[in-house]
Amino acid sequence: MKKFNILGIISITIIIVYTVGSFTDFCKGVSDGWNHAEQVTSDSISNKSNEVAFQRITVRTLTPSSEWEKVPNSAFGKEVPYQTRSIITYVKPSHWYNVISFLVFPLAIGFFYGFYCLINFLLSVARRQIFTDKNVHCMRWFSYSYIALQLHMTIQYWLGEQAALAQISLPGYALISDTLIETDWISMIVIILFTEIFGSGFCRNSRDGPIFSARFSFLNHWRIFVLA
Repeated sequence: MKKFNILGIISITIIIVYTVGSFTDFCKGVSDGWNHAEQVTSDSISNKSNEVAFQRITVRTLTPSSEWEKVPNSAFGKEVPYQTRSIITYVKPSHWYNVISFLVFPLAIGFFYGFYCLINFLLSVARRQIFTDKNVHCMRWFSYSYIALQLHMTIQYWLGEQAALAQISLPGYALISDTLIETDWISMIVIILFTEIFGSGFCRNSRDGPIFSARFSFLNHWRIFVLA
């Protein structure tokens, strides 16, 4: 019992710390977004914020290493070559990019509810109430709301990346679309698998629980009969 309580408390603490960190990053992202919007207006790029997106894109140099530009390095006492791996610039987003952007609000609400469900699940685990219908509901809400939000971010980033590929030209560099490759698909699949395995375990526990109880009761009666 004590082990389950400690496990639940540790898990909840880790999740809260992670959520606070994520919320801090989210607030920083919102602040940066407002600053970029003001920069767009001051640079006279566009008067409408929905016509401009701030996009990072991976680039690969086309020049040989012997021709790379150099930067001073105090440890070596001389200049050393460097290469650029990504750039951040403004692009004009597509219609679908703007449509997808509005979906973040209902998905975020669903994720916060899923996070609330996860806290309830961990509290149930701390009370050793594991295989219950409520816990299956909580795990599925959290898992699928999290994955839905991750998929939304991936699609939106990919759309912005495609806009950059179509609009941006950087001499000496090739622009690369790697969002779908860099996305952690394996983690999403593992989350779904463990969620459904947990749900299957609940169904099996509900179906076989009475049978196990009957068998255990039969064995107890048989042991008493033999000892007698």
